[in-house]
Amino acid sequence: MIDTYNHERFIEEAIQSVLSQDFPASEREILVVDDGSTDRTPEILRKFASQIRMLRKPNGGQASAFNHGIPECRGELITFLDADDWWAPDN
Repeated sequence: MIDTYNHERFIEEAIQSVLSQDFPASEREILVVDDGSTDRTPEILRKFASQIRMLRKPNGGQASAFNHGIPECRGELITFLDADDWWAPDN
C-alpha cells in the first residue's frame, strides 16, 4: 500500500519501484491511497490505472490514509511504502 498526499514529484518513482520488484504481477496488488491531493498526483496515478488500485479520500493525514486502505487490501501480507520513497530492486 502506498499513501500519498501532494507527492506529484515522487509518486511515479515509488510506483515504478514496486513494479520493478522480482515478484509475480499476478500475485501482487498495488493499492494507492490518495489522501486528498490538490496537485497533479491523481493525474499521474491515472497513468498506472491498469496496474494499481486507487482510493481517494479527503485529507486526514498518513494514519487515516493507512486506516482507510488496510480494509481494502486483498492479500495476506501488507507492506507499506510512502509516496516520497522507493524500493531498491529485488527487495
